[in-house]
Amino acid sequence: MAMKKTESASRLRELVPVIVFCIALAVIICIPLKVISYGFLPIDDALRHSAKVISGKDWSQILVLREGFSIDSHPGWHFILGAVRQLALCSQDALVTFSITALFLLFCLIPVFFLDRPEAWLLSLLAIVVTAPYMMIRLFFGRPYILTMSVMLAVFFMWPLLKEKKKNPAAMAALTALVALSVWIHGSWYLFALPAAAFFISRETRAGIRFVICAAIGVLIGASLTGHPALFLKQTFVHMTLAFGSSPAQRLLVSEFQSSTGDALIVLLALGMLIWRKLRGEWHSRAVYNPVFILAVLGWTLGFVSSRFWTDWGLPALVFWMAAEFSDYLGRSVDYASWKRLFLALAVSAALFLGITADSNSRWTYNLTTEYLTQGDPKQAAWLPEPGGIIYSDDMGVFYQTFFKNPRAPWRYILGFEPAMMPAEDLAILRKIQWNFGTPEAFKPWVAKMRAQDRLIIRRDRSTKPDIPELEWYYAATNTWIGRLPRR
Repeated sequence: MAMKKTESASRLRELVPVIVFCIALAVIICIPLKVISYGFLPIDDALRHSAKVISGKDWSQILVLREGFSIDSHPGWHFILGAVRQLALCSQDALVTFSITALFLLFCLIPVFFLDRPEAWLLSLLAIVVTAPYMMIRLFFGRPYILTMSVMLAVFFMWPLLKEKKKNPAAMAALTALVALSVWIHGSWYLFALPAAAFFISRETRAGIRFVICAAIGVLIGASLTGHPALFLKQTFVHMTLAFGSSPAQRLLVSEFQSSTGDALIVLLALGMLIWRKLRGEWHSRAVYNPVFILAVLGWTLGFVSSRFWTDWGLPALVFWMAAEFSDYLGRSVDYASWKRLFLALAVSAALFLGITADSNSRWTYNLTTEYLTQGDPKQAAWLPEPGGIIYSDDMGVFYQTFFKNPRAPWRYILGFEPAMMPAEDLAILRKIQWNFGTPEAFKPWVAKMRAQDRLIIRRDRSTKPDIPELEWYYAATNTWIGRLPRR
């Protein structure tokens, strides 16, 4: 009898790894479902991506563009959203929901399938929730950069295969395909120089050479999928240089292009983990002298130039590095089939779920009170641009929200998702408006250009009507004034 109980207990213990895997899988799937249940919508690019697919238009029919910006910079992502729309016949709201959920799951599920200890990945994510919660929020923005972050996680898992003496054709083919998908869907091909540098700095020369070869071929394939490879590569690079070179002061750039603050708390956490390794007598130089940790350091350092080096490259590398550290420790101290793994997975999963889904400072519900400009409102419709008109505004949110709710509207926007894409003359006017903190006089060059069908939309509260007497004004939505030339 005692022997049967022992055998039964042993069989149950053998199920522990499977149960831990299922717990990790379940909590990661449930997190975006809970966030979506609040009615959450991001504030920026996820809105315009879904609206573009619904509109069926080229960007030149949506925005007033600078010469040289003639092709879509995210053709792969719009192809995917278009396919989803055709299959599900869904609205722009549903496309945003798909974007949020699919990209969050893509990033967060990859390590669950490849790590021996999935609970180590959950621990790493929980550490980020506590020390750098904005990263977790960025994972819900539904934007293609999350796919590139996911590609880098896959590259980290492929690293041991890339450094083997004998080439691994399957791994190199997979890496090439992943880079090609990233370029086609996200663009920003030039940033693959960062992980390449990390390989060579850490003296992983063989892996670095193979990565460069795969990345170069992947970039060419990804660019070729656009149908205009040379123009695509040129436009995305020029876009990057203009985005950073068109502003006389950093405060005029969009917030994610501005400098990182250094994230002292997460730096202290990483240092604490290194000290912890030293104290338990397991220190070796490869804990830090490896491509993953080097990429984290490179991203953190370059974050003082632009925070996206840190948030999109350095921080994901650090999250993976922490997961590998936790996994290494658990592998040495906790038996693979120990019940301790189950208790740890349950505790960390509960904390992770509550930590991410808590609506702190209305981070998941702030958009519920947003008032949109829409042609469906008769009063607003009378003040929105007429066919062929242009919306002038210094606020990118006007474009995101208005285009999202009016994807097929017969007007264009002077300011869209990136100021650098504006005609040079209009970009200079925008920078002057920003430089002078939106004083009415700074808007006058746009007012002078306006036609009867055009509109100027300015964000001000109800009590602060724009002091631009050349236009007549209507308070159309919360903190939103629409100005037009007087009707005769």
